[in-house]
Amino acid sequence: MTMAANESDSRFDWASVELHPNLPMPVFTSTERWREERIGALALYCSDGRWGEAFDEFCHRHLHIPRYDRWALPGGPAWLVPRPDKPDFHPAVQEQLDFLIKIHEVEQIVLITHFGCAYYGQRLQRAPLDCLPEQADDARKAASTLRHLHPNVKVEAYLAMRSLNWLSFHRLDTQ
Repeated sequence: MTMAANESDSRFDWASVELHPNLPMPVFTSTERWREERIGALALYCSDGRWGEAFDEFCHRHLHIPRYDRWALPGGPAWLVPRPDKPDFHPAVQEQLDFLIKIHEVEQIVLITHFGCAYYGQRLQRAPLDCLPEQADDARKAASTLRHLHPNVKVEAYLAMRSLNWLSFHRLDTQ
């Protein structure tokens, strides 16, 4: 692919781009530019899209992580905690995490569990407030497990709360 556009020009001339013969013209071009450097941080949180923008804002504005690897799955940190019926990490989860830490040079992991998580509600068959103690405990256990497996990685755990439409983040004691 060759590009004739000036990097500082906000408009891009797609006519100057040579595309692979089987690749159609783009339907959207991002205003965000590619940034080569890695930040070395990963955030693991629930995939509930209603929380996504708040998770980004928290990581960007409070933790000062401008870009980070995002790993979103139902229940977030819950997948890092052994269960009686699953005494070890799910092999695929551990394999993915080890890969990201090594290849993406992850030095910091942020774990976020959130109020009203459907994963916990379904698994525990409890109301959101009644799930919070186990969620917080799971986030602490996940942090401890990660510190044991990857002692050179800084790990922090947080609980995201909702009061009406206001969202807040609370650090969980993980030491």
